[in-house]
Amino acid sequence: MPATLTAPQVAPVVLIGELSSWERAVALYVSDMPTGYRYQGREDVNLLAWIEQGVIRLGRDEVRRRASFLAGYRRVWGRDLVTPEISRRHAARFPSARRLNAAEDSAAASVLSLAPVVRDLPVVIDGGCPLCDGTRQQWATWVIDAESEWYETGFRPCTLCQSKGGAA
Repeated sequence: MPATLTAPQVAPVVLIGELSSWERAVALYVSDMPTGYRYQGREDVNLLAWIEQGVIRLGRDEVRRRASFLAGYRRVWGRDLVTPEISRRHAARFPSARRLNAAEDSAAASVLSLAPVVRDLPVVIDGGCPLCDGTRQQWATWVIDAESEWYETGFRPCTLCQSKGGAA
């Protein structure tokens, strides 16, 4: 009978300081953190352990992907432009709004314990941009000189889906 060799499984190293606040929120959402949990202060080892658990559970790439969608949803939500399609996809990804709010609050508080490395997180609107319909540009008019009534018109990058993301 042939022998089966098994290599010991090593858990991936999670550097929480490399995670943005959005990524931490996603990790906390999928972790075992109780929904009613409240931040316990700078030395909150439970919170950091739950962030690590969530990243291990989903994988770093999936956490980053979902965080990009979450950041995109919040950008659209903040401008009151959420479409039914965007809302449906967001609800499918994060079915418990209460848990998501708790995860976002705790992720924001975790920055007090361990500030994230500054870097851009791509902001992705899942379901198409409600301003440009996916063209990634908008027709606009710029005022060059109001006194002389000098205006320029043309396409510019969409202010919703083409603006920079954020690190935290």
